[in-house]
Amino acid sequence: MKIYRCRICGETYLGSEAPAMCPFCGAHRELMVDTGDYPLDINVVQLTEVERADLETAIDIELSNARFYLAMSLRTDNPALASAYKRLAAVETEHCSVFCKIAGVPKPADLREAGTELGGWDADIDESARRERRASALYADFADRATNARLIEVWQAVSAVETDHIELDALAKSYI
Repeated sequence: MKIYRCRICGETYLGSEAPAMCPFCGAHRELMVDTGDYPLDINVVQLTEVERADLETAIDIELSNARFYLAMSLRTDNPALASAYKRLAAVETEHCSVFCKIAGVPKPADLREAGTELGGWDADIDESARRERRASALYADFADRATNARLIEVWQAVSAVETDHIELDALAKSYI
């Protein structure tokens, strides 16, 4: 057994090998490192005004998405999909937490409160895919203009995770 630590969210995982994805933030396997390779000051970065504004935008996006997915998870008409979106809410909550750490701001108080869903599963899954496409593209843009190596790493990793969520939405349609 070995303890791995995610370079994106900092959470640890115990296993004989690194997981395919971080169970907390969804970062891909290559970002799961030996705990000795994880710098304790990883999130201490000097931010430009643009980078700070990008983090603030990302915090708002992840807060909105987490609350949206929590609302979807409260449905009782399809427990399997509700559970999948509960997990997605947890991942989005973790992304928000990471962005708050880097920005040096407290997590939003209403981060774990459910928002409201649009209507039926079909409409909400379409809305989820729209949100994930927007986030993935925006975070890729943020990575392109970031000047800090840590921010580039985080933006690229989270953009990839959001792309994974688009695939989840496509799969979810078959469970309606």
